[in-house]
Amino acid sequence: MAVYQAELLEIGRQYLKNDAKDGVLKVNSDIIIDCMQNCKLLFAPENRFFCTVDCDGLVRDLHFIRTQQYNDELERLGLQDGQEALAHTGGPDIGHTCAHWESIIPLGIFGLRERIVQYRDLHGKTEKKKAFYDELLRVYDAALRFMLRAADAADANGNHEMARSLRVLTQRSPSTLFEAMQTSLIYYVLQQMFDGTVLRTMGRIDQLFYPFYRNEDADTAKTLVEAYLQEINALAPTANIPFALGGTDPDGNSLVNELSYLFLSCYGKAHLPDTKLHLYCSKNTPNEFIEQGLDCVRNGNNSIVFLSNEAVIASLKKLGAQHNDAVNYHVVGCYECGAEQELTCSCNARVNLPKALELALNNGRDMLTGKKIGLENDGTFPSFEAVFTEFLRQVEYLCKCAIKITDLHEMHYAQTHAAPIMTATYPHALEQGGDLYGDNAAKYNNSSLNAIGLATATDSLAAIRKLVFEEKQMTMDQLIQLLKTDWAEHEALRLMIRNKYPKYGNADPAIDTIAQKTVDFLSRTVSGHPNKKGGVYRLGLFSIDWRWQMGEKTAASADGRLAGQPLSQNSGATFGADRSGATAHLISVASLDSSGVPNGLIVDLDLHSSCVRGENGLQAFTGLLRSYFTLGGFAVHCNVLDTETLKKAKEDPAAYPNLQVRLCGWNVLFSSLSDKEKDEFIARSIQQGSL
Repeated sequence: MAVYQAELLEIGRQYLKNDAKDGVLKVNSDIIIDCMQNCKLLFAPENRFFCTVDCDGLVRDLHFIRTQQYNDELERLGLQDGQEALAHTGGPDIGHTCAHWESIIPLGIFGLRERIVQYRDLHGKTEKKKAFYDELLRVYDAALRFMLRAADAADANGNHEMARSLRVLTQRSPSTLFEAMQTSLIYYVLQQMFDGTVLRTMGRIDQLFYPFYRNEDADTAKTLVEAYLQEINALAPTANIPFALGGTDPDGNSLVNELSYLFLSCYGKAHLPDTKLHLYCSKNTPNEFIEQGLDCVRNGNNSIVFLSNEAVIASLKKLGAQHNDAVNYHVVGCYECGAEQELTCSCNARVNLPKALELALNNGRDMLTGKKIGLENDGTFPSFEAVFTEFLRQVEYLCKCAIKITDLHEMHYAQTHAAPIMTATYPHALEQGGDLYGDNAAKYNNSSLNAIGLATATDSLAAIRKLVFEEKQMTMDQLIQLLKTDWAEHEALRLMIRNKYPKYGNADPAIDTIAQKTVDFLSRTVSGHPNKKGGVYRLGLFSIDWRWQMGEKTAASADGRLAGQPLSQNSGATFGADRSGATAHLISVASLDSSGVPNGLIVDLDLHSSCVRGENGLQAFTGLLRSYFTLGGFAVHCNVLDTETLKKAKEDPAAYPNLQVRLCGWNVLFSSLSDKEKDEFIARSIQQGSL
């Protein structure tokens, strides 16, 4: 019987009744095998290497159905109101993972299956462990049958090259560049579509494919790279699929090779809307490689994130990763870094920093609803230091709430999720004889907390210091009442604060110190805090599109922001506040201690196209990036914006079908944005052009 998308969830629900009796690993394995046998195979014109299927999300959906039983606990713990107000949130995360590509590509699906047998023979001495290995074997045997089924369908569809290689790969490991690329796409489908554990990177493909590339002639290799990029772009997952280039070996030597340059060149010419790129940059990375990446950005490929190898490695080692594991880090999703064999749960908990300040000023109560969601205080603030201390007290409380919710969910992974396909790729999990989720069998079982709205909170605190304590234009009580009324009848004052008061992002030590102290406090509170999986929490300072949602639930703030408006993005300045130029903006962000922020500290840099034109512009661009990393910067992505082009694209989208911009942590076509979002980008380009 053919299984179609509309029927899948109902079929999956029938398995739920067996969870308690058979265990989630067996139930999930049954579902995965069922889907492999019955799903519809889909062939697109871009599919040279592999097909895709029609059952994306079934196991993932069942995971979230299983977690519903624990939501009632939030009410009992008194955490529901704070979560609904988006002061804090928490939960499980099976959506930001990196498979162990260093096993997958050289071994292939056939080799992974053979390795399971070896580990079973070595470690399957108890009934429980033998049952674990047997479940993995059942799934991987089904995967090999699925590949043969796909080969027959490929032949029927006229994809004979695909079919021949698929049959070969059911008998041995990859030996050619085509087979290695095909293996990565087969595995993507297996984990993403069947395992239900969202795969958020294709890995360091210049290193993974290089042994195979060396045996290909240049023209064939180029053709394969171009086809591979088009095919991963056609996967079109939510928020893009990334891959990585560059990095270093354990001794700090650059790993950039010929294939790195070839991938970067082909990527720059392809203008792919659904694929993003992570460039791992070190002090030893060749300048020409970084220049090539920046040249891609200034020519419209805004989807590249540049990461400092030194900063990432330092943050992971500080968290407890061994040196070699930290060096061979991965980046999942947008900018979240994890050590090798770490299960990177990078989007568990979130804390709203401007909301913490709101609670500090309003006796722990939400200004919009009146509900008590924070800590009470006496409302007495004799100094700015007293305000700041109370702000940090509320921040710590919100962090504890978010962690408590996350712990509640993660302690029940054994009842909510199992990932046999992904688990089999992790050597440490095979040595332990346990599932990555149900048995916490990764080498590093960490969790995450992301703090949102750093610049909004910093600018608000700076405004309070200036308005109330330095210039004494009003009392704290008057300011609090003004914020409760959303600046009613004080528009002139609001605009003056918004446009004239000092702001974070301008290399002003008096302002940047507030952000530094906030980040240091968060690092001490979050990074290294034990979780319920035998690991620790990791602090992140990225906001992606959560800043819109949290902004809607946050009252007016003292920086001149109106109630309901978005919070600041990621770790950078509030849009429009970085009036001293890109260099000053990066100096401010680099002043933050990134070693305590292993989950990601990213700044969005908007540049007008006139700043980076020509050879001089490229050299200046390169120098800017190098300087940021030398100062301790963690990661940056850039939007090179041209005001007139954006205006024309808004008026006539059909004339600019491939125009891309970086939205939060992913790339989008400009034509897909709302008018409000388009206007924001246009305003940003105007500001940068005026600096």
